[in-house]
Amino acid sequence: MFEMDLKLKKERIRLLLIIILVIISCLLIYYFEIILKTSILVAHFFYFPSILACLWWKRKGLFIPVFLAIILIIFNLIPEYDFFNLETLNNFLRAISLIMVGIVVCFLSEHIAKREIEFNVIMEDLRRSNEDLQQFAYVASHDLQEPLRAIVSFSQLLEDKYQDKMDKDGKEFIHFITDGAKKMNTLIKDLLSYSRITTHAKPSKITNIEEVLKDALYNLQESIKESGAVITYDQLPILKVDKTQFTQLFQNLISNAIKFRREEPPRIHIGLIKVKDEWMFSVKDNGIGIESKYFGKLFNIFYRLHTKEEYPGTGIGLPICKKIVQRYAGKIWVVSEIGKGTTFYFTVPEKIKSRKN
Repeated sequence: MFEMDLKLKKERIRLLLIIILVIISCLLIYYFEIILKTSILVAHFFYFPSILACLWWKRKGLFIPVFLAIILIIFNLIPEYDFFNLETLNNFLRAISLIMVGIVVCFLSEHIAKREIEFNVIMEDLRRSNEDLQQFAYVASHDLQEPLRAIVSFSQLLEDKYQDKMDKDGKEFIHFITDGAKKMNTLIKDLLSYSRITTHAKPSKITNIEEVLKDALYNLQESIKESGAVITYDQLPILKVDKTQFTQLFQNLISNAIKFRREEPPRIHIGLIKVKDEWMFSVKDNGIGIESKYFGKLFNIFYRLHTKEEYPGTGIGLPICKKIVQRYAGKIWVVSEIGKGTTFYFTVPEKIKSRKN
Protein backbone atom coordinates (compact mmCIF):
# COMPACT_ATOMS: atom_id res chain seq x y z
CA MET A 1 0.00 0.00 0.00
CA PHE A 2 2.82 2.38 0.91
CA GLU A 3 4.64 1.59 -2.36
CA MET A 4 1.47 2.30 -4.38
CA ASP A 5 0.99 5.65 -2.64
CA LEU A 6 4.63 6.53 -3.27
CA LYS A 7 4.33 5.59 -6.95
CA LEU A 8 1.14 7.65 -7.32
CA LYS A 9 2.78 10.64 -5.65
CA LYS A 10 5.78 10.29 -7.96
CA GLU A 11 3.54 10.26 -11.06
CA ARG A 12 1.69 13.36 -9.86
CA ILE A 13 4.97 15.22 -9.39
CA ARG A 14 6.07 14.23 -12.89
CA LEU A 15 2.76 15.37 -14.38
CA LEU A 16 2.96 18.68 -12.54
CA LEU A 17 6.53 19.25 -13.74
CA ILE A 18 5.58 18.53 -17.37
CA ILE A 19 2.58 20.88 -17.17
CA ILE A 20 4.76 23.67 -15.73
CA LEU A 21 7.39 23.18 -18.44
CA VAL A 22 4.75 23.16 -21.19
CA ILE A 23 3.17 26.36 -19.85
CA ILE A 24 6.56 28.10 -19.61
CA SER A 25 7.46 27.00 -23.15
CA CYS A 26 4.13 28.22 -24.53
CA LEU A 27 4.52 31.58 -22.79
CA LEU A 28 8.02 31.97 -24.24
CA ILE A 29 6.78 31.12 -27.73
CA TYR A 30 3.88 33.55 -27.37
CA TYR A 31 6.11 36.34 -26.11
CA PHE A 32 8.82 36.02 -28.74
CA GLU A 33 6.74 34.92 -31.74
CA ILE A 34 3.53 36.96 -31.23
CA ILE A 35 4.54 40.03 -29.24
CA LEU A 36 8.18 40.59 -30.22
CA LYS A 37 7.77 38.91 -33.63
CA THR A 38 11.28 37.54 -33.52
CA SER A 39 12.58 34.33 -35.06
CA ILE A 40 14.74 33.41 -32.04
CA LEU A 41 14.98 29.65 -31.56
CA VAL A 42 12.57 29.55 -28.59
CA ALA A 43 10.96 26.44 -30.12
CA HIS A 44 13.88 24.50 -28.70
CA PHE A 45 12.31 24.92 -25.24
CA PHE A 46 9.65 22.44 -26.39
CA TYR A 47 12.22 19.64 -26.59
CA PHE A 48 12.79 19.43 -22.85
CA PRO A 49 9.19 18.59 -21.75
CA SER A 50 8.81 16.35 -24.81
CA ILE A 51 11.89 14.30 -23.98
CA LEU A 52 10.94 14.02 -20.31
CA ALA A 53 7.38 12.93 -21.13
CA CYS A 54 8.52 10.23 -23.57
CA LEU A 55 11.22 9.11 -21.17
CA TRP A 56 8.81 8.74 -18.26
CA TRP A 57 5.58 7.59 -19.93
CA LYS A 58 6.90 5.85 -23.07
CA ARG A 59 4.24 5.84 -25.86
CA LYS A 60 1.68 7.69 -23.77
CA GLY A 61 4.18 10.52 -23.49
CA LEU A 62 4.06 11.08 -27.28
CA PHE A 63 0.96 13.16 -26.62
CA ILE A 64 3.20 16.00 -25.34
CA PRO A 65 5.47 16.46 -28.42
CA VAL A 66 2.42 16.14 -30.75
CA PHE A 67 0.53 18.74 -28.71
CA LEU A 68 3.53 21.10 -28.64
CA ALA A 69 4.09 20.66 -32.37
CA ILE A 70 0.50 21.77 -33.01
CA ILE A 71 0.94 24.74 -30.66
CA LEU A 72 4.15 25.70 -32.49
CA ILE A 73 2.38 25.76 -35.85
CA ILE A 74 -0.65 27.65 -34.51
CA PHE A 75 1.50 30.37 -32.93
CA ASN A 76 3.26 30.83 -36.23
CA LEU A 77 0.02 31.13 -38.21
CA ILE A 78 -1.67 33.66 -35.87
CA PRO A 79 0.29 36.73 -37.00
CA GLU A 80 0.88 35.73 -40.62
CA TYR A 81 -2.17 33.91 -42.00
CA ASP A 82 0.17 32.65 -44.65
CA PHE A 83 0.67 28.94 -45.06
CA PHE A 84 3.38 29.15 -47.67
CA ASN A 85 6.06 31.51 -46.37
CA LEU A 86 9.54 30.35 -45.36
CA GLU A 87 9.00 30.85 -41.62
CA THR A 88 5.87 28.70 -41.65
CA LEU A 89 7.71 25.96 -43.52
CA ASN A 90 10.55 26.21 -41.03
CA ASN A 91 8.14 25.80 -38.10
CA PHE A 92 6.52 22.81 -39.83
CA LEU A 93 9.93 21.20 -39.99
CA ARG A 94 10.53 22.03 -36.33
CA ALA A 95 7.20 20.46 -35.41
CA ILE A 96 8.03 17.28 -37.35
CA SER A 97 11.49 17.24 -35.74
CA LEU A 98 9.88 17.57 -32.31
CA ILE A 99 7.62 14.59 -32.95
CA MET A 100 10.51 12.52 -34.37
CA VAL A 101 12.62 13.25 -31.28
CA GLY A 102 9.70 12.13 -29.12
CA ILE A 103 9.39 8.88 -31.10
CA VAL A 104 13.13 8.15 -30.82
CA VAL A 105 13.20 8.89 -27.08
CA CYS A 106 10.08 6.76 -26.62
CA PHE A 107 11.69 3.83 -28.47
CA LEU A 108 14.94 4.12 -26.49
CA SER A 109 13.06 4.45 -23.19
CA GLU A 110 11.04 1.30 -23.87
CA HIS A 111 14.17 -0.56 -24.90
CA ILE A 112 16.02 0.52 -21.72
CA ALA A 113 13.01 -0.37 -19.54
CA LYS A 114 12.86 -3.81 -21.14
CA ARG A 115 16.57 -4.40 -20.54
CA GLU A 116 16.21 -3.14 -16.97
CA ILE A 117 13.44 -5.66 -16.28
CA GLU A 118 15.58 -8.46 -17.73
CA PHE A 119 18.55 -7.31 -15.64
CA ASN A 120 16.44 -7.23 -12.46
CA VAL A 121 15.16 -10.74 -13.15
CA ILE A 122 18.73 -12.01 -13.65
CA MET A 123 19.92 -10.27 -10.47
CA GLU A 124 17.01 -11.71 -8.49
CA ASP A 125 17.77 -15.21 -9.81
CA LEU A 126 21.43 -14.72 -8.95
CA ARG A 127 20.59 -13.49 -5.44
CA ARG A 128 18.24 -16.43 -4.88
CA SER A 129 20.81 -18.91 -6.22
CA ASN A 130 23.47 -17.39 -3.98
CA GLU A 131 21.22 -17.69 -0.93
CA ASP A 132 20.31 -21.28 -1.84
CA LEU A 133 23.97 -22.17 -2.33
CA GLN A 134 24.96 -20.64 1.01
CA GLN A 135 22.09 -22.40 2.76
CA PHE A 136 23.04 -25.68 1.08
CA ALA A 137 26.67 -25.28 2.16
CA TYR A 138 25.57 -24.59 5.73
CA VAL A 139 23.08 -27.47 5.93
CA ALA A 140 25.38 -29.93 4.15
CA SER A 141 28.38 -29.12 6.31
CA HIS A 142 26.24 -29.16 9.48
CA ASP A 143 24.53 -32.48 8.68
CA LEU A 144 27.74 -34.19 7.55
CA GLN A 145 29.41 -33.70 10.92
CA GLU A 146 27.23 -36.26 12.67
CA PRO A 147 28.12 -39.31 10.48
CA LEU A 148 31.78 -38.29 10.56
CA ARG A 149 31.74 -38.17 14.34
CA ALA A 150 30.19 -41.64 14.29
CA ILE A 151 32.95 -42.92 12.00
CA VAL A 152 35.66 -41.53 14.28
CA SER A 153 33.99 -42.85 17.43
CA PHE A 154 33.41 -46.37 16.13
CA SER A 155 36.89 -46.51 14.59
CA GLN A 156 38.41 -45.65 17.96
CA LEU A 157 36.17 -48.20 19.70
CA LEU A 158 37.20 -50.81 17.16
CA GLU A 159 40.85 -49.98 17.69
CA ASP A 160 40.56 -50.13 21.50
CA LYS A 161 38.53 -53.34 21.61
CA TYR A 162 40.41 -55.37 19.01
CA GLN A 163 43.86 -53.86 19.36
CA ASP A 164 45.40 -57.13 20.53
CA LYS A 165 43.77 -59.13 17.73
CA MET A 166 44.76 -56.83 14.84
CA ASP A 167 48.01 -57.07 12.98
CA LYS A 168 50.10 -54.10 11.82
CA ASP A 169 48.10 -53.64 8.60
CA GLY A 170 44.79 -53.67 10.46
CA LYS A 171 45.95 -51.00 12.90
CA GLU A 172 47.24 -48.90 10.00
CA PHE A 173 43.90 -49.18 8.18
CA ILE A 174 42.02 -48.08 11.31
CA HIS A 175 44.42 -45.15 11.66
CA PHE A 176 43.78 -44.13 8.03
CA ILE A 177 40.00 -44.22 8.61
CA THR A 178 40.22 -42.17 11.80
CA ASP A 179 42.70 -39.66 10.39
CA GLY A 180 40.71 -39.22 7.16
CA ALA A 181 37.47 -38.68 9.08
CA LYS A 182 39.15 -36.10 11.34
CA LYS A 183 40.54 -34.21 8.34
CA MET A 184 37.14 -34.29 6.65
CA ASN A 185 35.54 -33.00 9.85
CA THR A 186 38.03 -30.11 9.92
CA LEU A 187 37.24 -29.26 6.29
CA ILE A 188 33.51 -29.30 7.01
CA LYS A 189 33.92 -27.03 10.04
CA ASP A 190 35.93 -24.59 7.93
CA LEU A 191 33.29 -24.70 5.19
CA LEU A 192 30.67 -24.04 7.85
CA SER A 193 32.65 -21.01 9.05
CA TYR A 194 32.90 -19.75 5.46
CA SER A 195 29.14 -20.04 4.86
CA ARG A 196 28.33 -18.37 8.20
CA ILE A 197 30.00 -15.11 7.13
CA THR A 198 26.80 -14.14 5.33
CA THR A 199 24.18 -16.55 6.72
CA HIS A 200 24.97 -15.81 10.38
CA ALA A 201 26.37 -12.29 10.13
CA LYS A 202 25.64 -10.00 13.07
CA PRO A 203 24.53 -6.37 12.66
CA SER A 204 27.40 -3.90 12.45
CA LYS A 205 28.07 -1.81 15.55
CA ILE A 206 30.42 1.03 16.42
CA THR A 207 33.62 -0.82 17.36
CA ASN A 208 37.11 0.15 18.45
CA ILE A 209 39.32 -1.78 16.02
CA GLU A 210 42.19 -1.70 18.51
CA GLU A 211 40.06 -3.72 20.95
CA VAL A 212 39.21 -6.12 18.11
CA LEU A 213 42.93 -6.64 17.44
CA LYS A 214 43.61 -7.26 21.14
CA ASP A 215 40.90 -9.96 21.16
CA ALA A 216 42.55 -11.62 18.15
CA LEU A 217 45.97 -11.50 19.87
CA TYR A 218 44.45 -12.99 23.02
CA ASN A 219 43.07 -15.91 21.01
CA LEU A 220 46.53 -16.46 19.49
CA GLN A 221 48.50 -16.04 22.73
CA GLU A 222 49.74 -19.65 22.80
CA SER A 223 51.16 -19.59 19.27
CA ILE A 224 52.58 -16.09 19.87
CA LYS A 225 54.36 -17.29 23.01
CA GLU A 226 55.57 -20.51 21.38
CA SER A 227 57.00 -18.73 18.31
CA GLY A 228 58.38 -15.74 20.21
CA ALA A 229 56.52 -13.39 17.84
CA VAL A 230 56.83 -9.64 18.33
CA ILE A 231 53.65 -7.86 17.27
CA THR A 232 53.27 -4.10 16.97
CA TYR A 233 50.48 -1.94 15.59
CA ASP A 234 49.58 1.63 14.71
CA GLN A 235 46.75 3.56 16.31
CA LEU A 236 43.58 2.02 14.88
CA PRO A 237 40.24 3.73 14.15
CA ILE A 238 36.69 3.26 15.37
CA LEU A 239 34.44 1.74 12.70
CA LYS A 240 30.94 0.32 12.37
CA VAL A 241 31.63 -3.40 11.83
CA ASP A 242 30.79 -6.90 12.98
CA LYS A 243 33.27 -7.31 15.85
CA THR A 244 33.34 -11.13 15.62
CA GLN A 245 34.14 -11.14 11.91
CA PHE A 246 36.84 -8.48 12.18
CA THR A 247 38.42 -10.43 15.05
CA GLN A 248 38.47 -13.46 12.76
CA LEU A 249 39.96 -11.35 9.95
CA PHE A 250 42.91 -10.18 12.07
CA GLN A 251 43.28 -13.59 13.68
CA ASN A 252 43.56 -15.38 10.32
CA LEU A 253 46.10 -12.92 8.90
CA ILE A 254 48.28 -12.85 12.05
CA SER A 255 48.02 -16.64 12.41
CA ASN A 256 49.34 -17.03 8.84
CA ALA A 257 52.20 -14.64 9.59
CA ILE A 258 53.17 -16.78 12.59
CA LYS A 259 52.72 -20.09 10.79
CA PHE A 260 54.76 -19.23 7.69
CA ARG A 261 57.79 -17.94 9.58
CA ARG A 262 61.49 -18.41 9.10
CA GLU A 263 63.90 -19.69 11.76
CA GLU A 264 64.10 -16.28 13.40
CA PRO A 265 61.16 -15.09 15.59
CA PRO A 266 58.31 -13.51 13.62
CA ARG A 267 58.06 -9.73 13.61
CA ILE A 268 54.53 -8.63 12.66
CA HIS A 269 53.25 -5.09 12.28
CA ILE A 270 49.64 -4.04 11.75
CA GLY A 271 49.69 -0.73 9.91
CA LEU A 272 47.05 1.81 8.94
CA ILE A 273 46.95 4.72 6.50
CA LYS A 274 44.12 6.89 5.16
CA VAL A 275 43.68 6.81 1.38
CA LYS A 276 41.01 9.30 0.22
CA ASP A 277 37.76 8.02 1.78
CA GLU A 278 39.14 4.59 2.76
CA TRP A 279 41.16 3.08 5.58
CA MET A 280 43.94 0.82 4.31
CA PHE A 281 45.12 -1.78 6.82
CA SER A 282 48.30 -3.82 6.41
CA VAL A 283 49.61 -6.93 8.17
CA LYS A 284 53.36 -7.16 7.50
CA ASP A 285 55.66 -10.00 8.53
CA ASN A 286 59.25 -11.16 8.01
CA GLY A 287 58.31 -14.71 7.06
CA ILE A 288 59.20 -17.06 4.22
CA GLY A 289 57.40 -15.00 1.55
CA ILE A 290 55.28 -15.98 -1.45
CA GLU A 291 56.12 -16.13 -5.15
CA SER A 292 54.25 -13.51 -7.17
CA LYS A 293 52.76 -16.12 -9.53
CA TYR A 294 50.60 -17.40 -6.65
CA PHE A 295 49.16 -14.03 -5.61
CA GLY A 296 45.95 -14.46 -7.62
CA LYS A 297 45.26 -17.97 -6.29
CA LEU A 298 45.78 -17.37 -2.58
CA PHE A 299 42.18 -16.33 -1.94
CA ASN A 300 40.63 -19.35 -3.70
CA ILE A 301 38.77 -21.62 -1.34
CA PHE A 302 40.80 -24.68 -0.18
CA TYR A 303 43.85 -23.58 -2.22
CA ARG A 304 47.16 -24.48 -0.57
CA LEU A 305 50.74 -23.57 -1.47
CA HIS A 306 52.27 -26.16 0.85
CA THR A 307 51.49 -29.73 1.84
CA LYS A 308 49.71 -30.50 5.09
CA GLU A 309 52.87 -32.18 6.34
CA GLU A 310 54.81 -28.93 5.93
CA TYR A 311 52.16 -26.57 7.29
CA PRO A 312 48.81 -27.62 8.79
CA GLY A 313 45.54 -26.08 7.65
CA THR A 314 42.75 -26.43 5.10
CA GLY A 315 43.35 -23.39 2.89
CA ILE A 316 40.17 -21.56 3.85
CA GLY A 317 41.57 -18.84 6.12
CA LEU A 318 42.31 -16.32 3.36
CA PRO A 319 39.02 -16.92 1.48
CA ILE A 320 37.23 -16.15 4.76
CA CYS A 321 39.28 -12.93 5.05
CA LYS A 322 38.33 -11.99 1.50
CA LYS A 323 34.64 -12.60 2.10
CA ILE A 324 34.65 -10.54 5.30
CA VAL A 325 36.38 -7.61 3.57
CA GLN A 326 34.03 -7.81 0.57
CA ARG A 327 31.04 -7.69 2.89
CA TYR A 328 32.12 -4.13 3.69
CA ALA A 329 32.77 -3.20 0.03
CA GLY A 330 36.53 -3.39 0.56
CA LYS A 331 39.43 -5.06 -1.26
CA ILE A 332 42.20 -7.37 -0.09
CA TRP A 333 45.51 -8.19 -1.79
CA VAL A 334 49.03 -9.36 -1.06
CA VAL A 335 52.57 -8.12 -1.73
CA SER A 336 55.45 -10.47 -0.98
CA GLU A 337 59.01 -11.46 -1.77
CA ILE A 338 60.59 -14.85 -1.17
CA GLY A 339 62.79 -14.84 1.93
CA LYS A 340 61.90 -11.27 2.91
CA GLY A 341 58.32 -11.46 4.12
CA THR A 342 54.72 -10.80 3.17
CA THR A 343 52.28 -7.92 3.56
CA PHE A 344 48.54 -8.38 3.31
CA TYR A 345 46.58 -5.19 2.60
CA PHE A 346 42.85 -4.68 2.93
CA THR A 347 40.68 -1.60 2.66
CA VAL A 348 37.37 -0.60 4.20
CA PRO A 349 35.45 2.60 3.46
CA GLU A 350 35.59 5.33 6.07
CA LYS A 351 31.80 5.20 6.27
CA ILE A 352 31.04 1.52 6.04
CA LYS A 353 27.84 0.17 4.50
CA SER A 354 27.85 -3.60 4.97
CA ARG A 355 26.44 -5.97 2.37
CA LYS A 356 24.18 -8.86 3.08
CA ASN A 357 25.94 -11.02 0.48
